[in-house]
Amino acid sequence: MWRRIIAVGVTAAALLGLGGAFGASSAPWIAEPAHAQADPLVKSIEQAQARLRDVPGDWTTWAALGSAYVERARITGDPGYYTRAEGALRESLRLHPAGTPSTGSGNPASSGGARTGAGTSAGAGDGTGNHAALTGLGALANARHDFTLAERLARQAVAANPFSADAYGVLTDALTQLGRPAEATEAAQRMLDLRPGLPALSRAAYDLEQHGRVDEARALWTQALATAIAPADLAFVHHQLGDLAWHGGDLTAARAAYQAGLSADGGYLPLRHGLARVDAASGRTGEALAGYAALTAASPTPSLLVEHALLLRSLGRADEAETQLALAQAALDLLTAGGGGDALAAAELALARGDHATAVRLAEGEWRRRRHTDVADTLAWALHQAGRPAEALPLARAAAALGARSALHAYHLGMIELALGDRAAARRDLARALRLNPHFSPVDAPAAARALASAGA
Repeated sequence: MWRRIIAVGVTAAALLGLGGAFGASSAPWIAEPAHAQADPLVKSIEQAQARLRDVPGDWTTWAALGSAYVERARITGDPGYYTRAEGALRESLRLHPAGTPSTGSGNPASSGGARTGAGTSAGAGDGTGNHAALTGLGALANARHDFTLAERLARQAVAANPFSADAYGVLTDALTQLGRPAEATEAAQRMLDLRPGLPALSRAAYDLEQHGRVDEARALWTQALATAIAPADLAFVHHQLGDLAWHGGDLTAARAAYQAGLSADGGYLPLRHGLARVDAASGRTGEALAGYAALTAASPTPSLLVEHALLLRSLGRADEAETQLALAQAALDLLTAGGGGDALAAAELALARGDHATAVRLAEGEWRRRRHTDVADTLAWALHQAGRPAEALPLARAAAALGARSALHAYHLGMIELALGDRAAARRDLARALRLNPHFSPVDAPAAARALASAGA
């Protein structure tokens, strides 16, 4: 599978990230701030808004609108878009149910009282019914972390149109997060067969990383960089290469990749996140704090706020750290109000606050829903922090079983082994964590070094 992809040229289509929207021009019914007007997604949103004012029965544009809301939520961190996304996607299905054959117009005869309209949008006239709305709802479910629902919707979309690469993308994401890697690889392969562009390649590379095949993942991204043209594509690929370098502990290569990405697209926030982490690891504390402050203002996601708080705490700025943790809780509350949820981020927040019992409860609930390695690791660490290392050990081992090269997972496993008196195993895994990335956390990396010294390294 992976050798075949390297030979495939990456398309210059609009970038679709791992949790992104699925392709089409669409637009929310809200005014965007002036600085966002140059954004291609916002531009396409405005065009779709105008289209739906003129042709309110255009079910394909309603479906595209919902998908654009999902993408806009991902970019801005604003969960309010989720409610609007669901409304648009449900309207598309009302106008044109998933099993209804497409007629190639915005006013399908079988739509059951659809409002009139003429013309077509992307995806109309394919004879496969409204699979686009199902795909959008699946992407929305993934964004809301309801991965079981996302899988079900994606399979319905595939049944409606077996040739929809986007539906297979949603399915890949859901299966990955549910902890079913073999099925996820199969779905990613099908997506590659149907449309071997950046959306499929991003999933393939992530799958390789999850299996510890980092060199092959890097080869994929290097090939993608050679063929990418659009600024958004270039920024995305440079970000992935930067993250690979970061997780491998190569600060120089990571910084160079992030800066190259910003030269292509200065508004791509994940690149600035990467630079903030590199600045913190390099001792450029002022730049790192300024970077995190700007990032959390632009995209106040719970995990980013917790990360900012831990950096502040490592610098002895406890009051400012508590402010960030309070903001993280507010962000989680907003996510819940928007119909979503993120139990894993909530567990991480509880751990940061020292509320180990709550962290265990949240992580246990998430582990019952899905068997992803990150969930196993979070639950293991919560159990260890709660004084239950014997229960934590098999989960920490499960987090490492797939082969992903994670310094954080190795650190957690080593600390649990140390607590259980297995000093040899602890030395091995703590040393592995620091070898993978000696800068993986401003709090945990120094703790790993101290623990390794105490274990007799």
